[in-house]
Amino acid sequence: MSAGLKTFSLTEYEANIGGEGLNEFLDSFSCPINPEVEHFLKYKAVLSAKLSSSQTYLVCSDTTGELLGYYTLVLKSYSVNGAKLSSANRRLVSRFAEADDAGNFNAAVYLIAQIGKNFAVAEKDRVAGGDLIANALDEFRAIKKRVGGKLVMIERESDRPKLLAFYTKNGFKSWTSRFNAKDGVTYDQMFTVLNDKKETA
Repeated sequence: MSAGLKTFSLTEYEANIGGEGLNEFLDSFSCPINPEVEHFLKYKAVLSAKLSSSQTYLVCSDTTGELLGYYTLVLKSYSVNGAKLSSANRRLVSRFAEADDAGNFNAAVYLIAQIGKNFAVAEKDRVAGGDLIANALDEFRAIKKRVGGKLVMIERESDRPKLLAFYTKNGFKSWTSRFNAKDGVTYDQMFTVLNDKKETA
């Protein structure tokens, strides 16, 4: 975990302060650059955790207790047509996924489903986006020790190049894309291999 930060699961935090206290705490979160991230935390994250469809982690200041950011983690089934991958990516995914007779690679992958920082916090006190990703990967490493798994996926809207640069800087690589007909958006699916910290990528 990054220095100066303390992380709690949403369910752990609710158990400590109760549902009303949790709702008040989540109301302190603001993310005007991505309203969907804010909406999920305030209106969907608690139910999703109770249904065990995802788990959200709150990243707080170790000194003030302020909510600095959060991320939501999911175990997701992933299938991709091998013909859509470059030869290098095909070789890589074949180490972690099974190929079927149709040439598709199928695997269970870790997904960072939501991630965002709290812009209601004074700019000088805001958490770095890289620290949020590092903490999320540390959570996956703890899970990996118990059940295995190596591939971590994150998605970005393809028309947001700044996110491409940010995720690439933090070790993710573009593999494939998917079109969501419901919202009319194409998403770039980016992956990283979850290595232990002592290992090299």
